[in-house]
Amino acid sequence: MRSKYVLTPFILVLVAAPIAFSLATYLGGPASGSSVTRTLFAMTVIGEALALSQAILARKLFSPSDPGRATWTLIVAFLLVRLIASLRHASLIYGIVPKYDQGASQDLFFYAIVLRYLNTLSGLLLVAALLTAVRTYRATGLKFLLTRRDDFYILVVWATVAVAVIFRSSLGLSDSAQADDHYIAAYRLVSVFVGALIASLCVAIRRYVLQMRGGAVARVWNAVVIAGAARAASFVALALLSNWSASVAQFSEQYLIWIFVGCWLLASLYQQEVVPRTTGRMVSTPVGAVS
Repeated sequence: MRSKYVLTPFILVLVAAPIAFSLATYLGGPASGSSVTRTLFAMTVIGEALALSQAILARKLFSPSDPGRATWTLIVAFLLVRLIASLRHASLIYGIVPKYDQGASQDLFFYAIVLRYLNTLSGLLLVAALLTAVRTYRATGLKFLLTRRDDFYILVVWATVAVAVIFRSSLGLSDSAQADDHYIAAYRLVSVFVGALIASLCVAIRRYVLQMRGGAVARVWNAVVIAGAARAASFVALALLSNWSASVAQFSEQYLIWIFVGCWLLASLYQQEVVPRTTGRMVSTPVGAVS
């Protein structure tokens, strides 16, 4: 699979999805708009499976002694846990598992409420991967400095956390999968914090790569930076829009998650394209050779 064959349909969906949602909502009301959101969710799950498969291939490019293998092992673990979490969520959205109501069985509570934190676990695995990459870059002995622009980007990311805290009461709205769920707001607020941490680390790593003259590896981290920003923004969009329109809030959140997943698929493909497979495995870099 080549990145150029993925980038075009990814962009087409980015353009077509809002148009389809707007038309469906205009012609059929919020229920029709929600059908578009569910379709986008299904496509996102497929994208997660593809991203996982390509991340596994990217990991195989590194020798066991290469620091990049540890980074991509954690990335594979992050994508695997996230895919499992998405399949659990799909079972609730499509009615395979009953909706949770107060007083339901402990098994259903565990499945519907507790296991949603699989997404949090996946985020923490990604944080570990990013910290591993940071440590490996710093081990080169080079002095890495963030620019004012990077500081601004990180400030904007954490400003989204402040917005989410201010509008935290709205984080419990617009959840069609659960009929009587008083736990969703806390989960989403935790996700905002984890997402902001991920986005901040992505900005720092991107700066390290650029200071090492970037090259093809910069494409990998540019995609990861966009993914991290989209994930951090998804819950904020949900919080800001829920009081206005539940269906628009759900679509906006899913649209940003589509960007998140698509960028991870592209990052995995870009990593494979850094060095052709025929030249052998890459060594001595956290995410691939810098050209």
